[in-house]
Amino acid sequence: MIPSLRSPSGHSLRHLVHPRPRHLATSSSSLALLITARHLSTRTATTRNSSSSSLSLLPKPRAKSAILSSTLSPNIRRSCATPSTPTSHTTSSSSSPAIPLPPSPIMASRSPFPPCPPIPKAPGPIDLILPPTEDRPHRYFTLSNGLEVIVISDPEADKSAASMDVGVGHLSDPVDLPGCAHFCEHLLFMGTKKYPVENAYQQYLSSHNGHSNAYTAMTSTVYFFDVGADALEGALDRFSGFFKEPLFNEDCTEREIKAVDSEHKKNLQNDIWRLFQLEKHVLRKDHAYHKFGTGDYDSLWSTPKSQGRDPRQQLISWWEKWYCARRMKLAVVGKEDLDTLEKWVKERFEDVPVRSEGLPDVGEEGVRVAFETNPISEEQMGHVVFAKPVQDNRGLEITFPFPEIDHLYQSKPAHYLTHFIGHEGPGSLLSYLKKQGWVNGLRAGTSHAAVGFDFIKIGVDLTPSGLQHWKDVSLAIYKYINLLRSQRPSEEIFNEIKAMAEISFRFAEKAKNGRYATAVSNWMQKPLPRDKILSGGARLEEFREDEIIAAIQCLDPRTSVIGITGRELPADVEGSFNLTEPIYGTEYKMMKLDKAFMKEAMSGAPIPELKLPGKNLFIPERLDVNRFDVKEPALRPTLITDTSVSRLWHKQDDRFWLPKAYVNVLLHSPILNNTPRNHVLARLFIDLFGDSISEDIYDAEMAELSFNVQYSTSFIGIGAGGFSDKLAVLLETMLKKMMDFEVDPKRFDGIVEDLRLAWRNFPLNDPYRQVIHWGSYVHSEDVWTPEERLEELEQVTPDQVKAYAKEVLQRLFIETLVHGNTDKQGAKEIQDMLERVLHPRALAEGEKHSVRSLTYPPASEHIWSIDLSNSAESNSAITYSLYVGDRSDAALRAHLALFAQIASEPTFDRLRTKEQLGYITDSQATANVGSMFYRILVQSERDPVYVETRIEAFLEWLKGHIEEMSEEEFEKQKAALIAKREEKPKNLGEETRRFWAAIGDQFYEFGKRQTDVHHLKNTTKSHVLDMFNRYIHPSSSSRSKLSVHMRSTFKGTVLDPESASPLLEAFTKHSIPIDMNAVQALLASSPSLKDVKAFAESAIQKSVQGGSLGPEAADELGALVSDLREKEGGIKDDGVNVRPNNVFIDNIHRFKAGLIPSRAAYPVEPLKVEEARL
Repeated sequence: MIPSLRSPSGHSLRHLVHPRPRHLATSSSSLALLITARHLSTRTATTRNSSSSSLSLLPKPRAKSAILSSTLSPNIRRSCATPSTPTSHTTSSSSSPAIPLPPSPIMASRSPFPPCPPIPKAPGPIDLILPPTEDRPHRYFTLSNGLEVIVISDPEADKSAASMDVGVGHLSDPVDLPGCAHFCEHLLFMGTKKYPVENAYQQYLSSHNGHSNAYTAMTSTVYFFDVGADALEGALDRFSGFFKEPLFNEDCTEREIKAVDSEHKKNLQNDIWRLFQLEKHVLRKDHAYHKFGTGDYDSLWSTPKSQGRDPRQQLISWWEKWYCARRMKLAVVGKEDLDTLEKWVKERFEDVPVRSEGLPDVGEEGVRVAFETNPISEEQMGHVVFAKPVQDNRGLEITFPFPEIDHLYQSKPAHYLTHFIGHEGPGSLLSYLKKQGWVNGLRAGTSHAAVGFDFIKIGVDLTPSGLQHWKDVSLAIYKYINLLRSQRPSEEIFNEIKAMAEISFRFAEKAKNGRYATAVSNWMQKPLPRDKILSGGARLEEFREDEIIAAIQCLDPRTSVIGITGRELPADVEGSFNLTEPIYGTEYKMMKLDKAFMKEAMSGAPIPELKLPGKNLFIPERLDVNRFDVKEPALRPTLITDTSVSRLWHKQDDRFWLPKAYVNVLLHSPILNNTPRNHVLARLFIDLFGDSISEDIYDAEMAELSFNVQYSTSFIGIGAGGFSDKLAVLLETMLKKMMDFEVDPKRFDGIVEDLRLAWRNFPLNDPYRQVIHWGSYVHSEDVWTPEERLEELEQVTPDQVKAYAKEVLQRLFIETLVHGNTDKQGAKEIQDMLERVLHPRALAEGEKHSVRSLTYPPASEHIWSIDLSNSAESNSAITYSLYVGDRSDAALRAHLALFAQIASEPTFDRLRTKEQLGYITDSQATANVGSMFYRILVQSERDPVYVETRIEAFLEWLKGHIEEMSEEEFEKQKAALIAKREEKPKNLGEETRRFWAAIGDQFYEFGKRQTDVHHLKNTTKSHVLDMFNRYIHPSSSSRSKLSVHMRSTFKGTVLDPESASPLLEAFTKHSIPIDMNAVQALLASSPSLKDVKAFAESAIQKSVQGGSLGPEAADELGALVSDLREKEGGIKDDGVNVRPNNVFIDNIHRFKAGLIPSRAAYPVEPLKVEEARL
């Protein structure tokens, strides 16, 4: 309902990223059978804004495209014929459509599909249906307590993994304890009966090359880990305690509630979270969807305490009710054989309690927790909600109530609909809206909201003109749906979608074991036949016209809700944002759509430009693999040609044997980023070109072919990939289009507006994202600020972009990697085609060098303090960075990496868990072109100066921690890092990324992992301590430190101490007992007025109940509590100072001008043209 929304159904516990929605597949090109299945019901159509400073030039899966996402890469063949242009045909909406709307909306009263079923029971032993490429043995079984399990034996595994999906989430929170499920997810990590130390689980994983995470969704909570392959049994032993005997340690309770509160506060200015909660707020108040799932200090501590409730005991009761074996699905991947894995699981999980006796199979309190009533009721249908975002963005989203239909896996009717609505080709909805100048991107699909109900959402990013034409945009969407109704479902189109899904399944690539375990546990929660757990979501089986028609009937304008975001209301909307969502404070306006609009939406004249897509001619037909004998896979690509114009790297796939390949190309140019103006021109060229080919390439992308172009500071990156049958012509055709590129003036304004919003909104990003950017800015030579880019953006014209593009393409150096199912001759033909089409003049040798990084002054300590411009943001952030030498020093690189490995878990445990500085806490070793750094990052409500002092106190502690570390523990940490470096690539895409990173950074160190392992094996604790004492420890006289402080300018309100004085005097007069530890904890939490009042009322209530306070005194005290008031606050001054030798930077440009550039990148391994594989 709310545009540009990706519903945050998960709450990330340890990651530094916002939780990705469960319906969005990862961008990795692996595990088609699972990831493809996630895509099957969702389509995204967007303009290709593909600029990036990274080297991720592999063909990118579209964020929510269907059927693609097994890997995108092809076997290149020159013999394929030119595919003809896919045909489209118009189907007009006649007065008597083939699928007329019913007199009354279907979803207003009932679902047209069978009710949500229970999870099927296995009739006996199960043979899981796996893709032909899957050679790892799988076994499905059910424990005696009803817990379902799939174990996977991977003898070649370098990491093992497990994931538990518990089928209950925040929709089952007690009404009086919002955030309970999320709080449970946090507190489970804090010790079990067998392993009571609160960080024992994390310590074990960290010392065995592992990590863990968890997220809380609406009807599911998922816990997962990966670990070194030899350490699985110990990890499972610790993990299993979460589900049968957690301690819910009382000492950790309030601390973890504060962690939840910190997580919530980091999202207060994030539009994704704000709009998600607004959607929940405006829909049915009596539905579980209305709940506040994250929770905060008030909902989990202050309010329960003020009402005499113990939140810990309430949580324990909730866990005992809902965490039932029959709701749990466990996946385990290990190198051991299936019998051993099954034995380990049975020994540790068979005693997980069963708590579902007498419960219905399905329902809000059933074995399968399901909410079968849709949150959109007749009261909200036919309304439009206007929401005011924090960032200057505009969007429109139409939401239709839709049932959960995971059990209709044979036909997947929702996917059939979104195949059409999300199409990007000629005649598509997106094509029409873009040509009107109203939108720049479109997405459509089911939201996978929760078990029992769903939504179909169709969203667009609006231009300024589109916001004013919001009714026209909405009507175009409704009329495209009417176009779908104008003819009966096409079995031919269904079979085309089915064929592509089958190809994806047939050639599915393996994922990393951690991701695979999580995906398997997720899919075990689906109501699929148990032999189809791993295939049912990925494949289509049977065309069922009645199910598709029923799905189309659910897309009824009368049941929909329109959501619009924009800083201002459209001109035709009267009034103002007159309502406020209570938790995040989002301003909004809600009104009923008028009858004339609804009549036009349902039966208005068709739009002649809209057409349904025709047959996709890019579906691959030739899928043969060129397999050959190989003893050991080659560790490096071969350099085939190296001339003044181009360089070609090639490796024929000798590991994965799929009919896929990647072609990655760098077009080096010295004029891409040498001025802010050229930066803007280059960005516009790439974005406009990507936008111009969206219709040409869409069908190819649906057939798992891809072509994309990215812009970075020193190169244009081209990535192409997919099944080989029809790739070569696509690649050449797109390159020719780039050479003949003409700027479309109508699209120019839309792309400029996209960039304008992106750069203008930068100061409204999360503080930790901003501080990372500015920390990198300090040691980057040619990085232009958003303000510098915006100034140039306003001066650029279409003709200037066209002229600049021609100038850039005249002089280039082409560097190419061809990797996959193509031989050396095929790779040479690709490079010949690149040179023929691009036909550039050669660059001078001096123009080919990479950028350099700037190094901090020796023996110095600096602070750059920046005020956040978003005055509503209560969080500050800090990066604390230390220079640690040249990255080409392989021994020093190993010492730093091992130190970072050792420091990682203690950093989180002390700064985040124990000191509660902030939810976002991270430490890591980083590298630039010619330098390495150690960096600690914290986002906090505390003053950055205070946080810096705590970081340095931690570093003081860390020295002793390492000194006292036993040799056994040190060797464990070393072995864990070595195991990480020795991990083998899991799929073709991962191997390509490794090669491409070595090429793209221009060090060409293909053997970097092997070199690191060699030096790590020779690293001692003395080496690590010497490095630490020289470069990192605060007492070092030679270290080079620079910290960036992003200071909150939030004023807000705090308790006025003058109003509290009479209450404190009255408490003393009446001898009200006060727990001073509780008072100190309250004050440390930066309490709101509501928190303080709740605390005082709780103390008064206890005295009344204890008989020590009479009614008159209680009334007197109650009146004084009511008189408490707030005053304007601000960032808390903790009364501490940074070390006196710190120098504050007052002019960053002058400071950078005095820094010394590092060495440029140079080949660590010689660039030698070779015929034989290395």
